[in-house]
Amino acid sequence: MTDNDLPDSVDKKQINRIMERVLKAEKNKLHMGSPKGINNDIEQIIKEEVDWWNSSGSK
Repeated sequence: MTDNDLPDSVDKKQINRIMERVLKAEKNKLHMGSPKGINNDIEQIIKEEVDWWNSSGSK
């Protein structure tokens, strides 16, 4: 994903925060043969980041 691919309402800092949190969640489940719940974890991370970003008034 390049900066040109980002919607106007999303900036690179937000994407980086989301990617770091998702990678950490995936790493924490790496030891599992079939990492159950990772999709739910990723969905929750994205929701939290969007909610945080919207409540902070940042752009």
